[in-house]
Amino acid sequence: MHLVFGGSFNPPTIAHQNIIKKLLSTYKGARVLLLPVGDDYKKPELIPFSHRYLMLELLVKKINNATVLDIESRREYKGTLASLREINKMHDDLYFVIGSDQLKDFKTWINYEELLESYPFIVMTREGSISKEEFEEMFKNVKHHFTYLEFNENISSSAIRKSLKKHSGHLTPEVYQYILKNHLYEEQNHV
Repeated sequence: MHLVFGGSFNPPTIAHQNIIKKLLSTYKGARVLLLPVGDDYKKPELIPFSHRYLMLELLVKKINNATVLDIESRREYKGTLASLREINKMHDDLYFVIGSDQLKDFKTWINYEELLESYPFIVMTREGSISKEEFEEMFKNVKHHFTYLEFNENISSSAIRKSLKKHSGHLTPEVYQYILKNHLYEEQNHV
């Protein structure tokens, strides 16, 4: 079983690390494949892939069965389905891991219906998010397979980007030191 956990990881947080650990403890013998988006993914405030990749490597250094992939750095962004098909050439039994907050806007994703029909999803839910019943209702007209896994850790990468020092405790020491050393997410001085 290969669990593909995608995201911008801008920066990767303790919550990301804990999701990986929860996946590995829930699905014994599974392997987590981290899929950071490439630089071609047009998202505001996205730092270069090389930094996000190296920070993910630091995040999972001591976690067995977790690997960081560089697929999306080597080509233009074609969507998650294209990436999963590429991963599927190397690994079988793929599941896609997604946060419930991402599932709300899922109908805007490239080829979202085909993606839902092609791969089973593990949805990381959190208290206060849309209910399982609401998700099932949203996608009732599309063949899909969702497994829900509760995860209630409220850490935000965007909050870290806005105030690094205030939220430094939401990062592993290695990732935090990397950010400082490379002057990432520094506040812009407005004149």
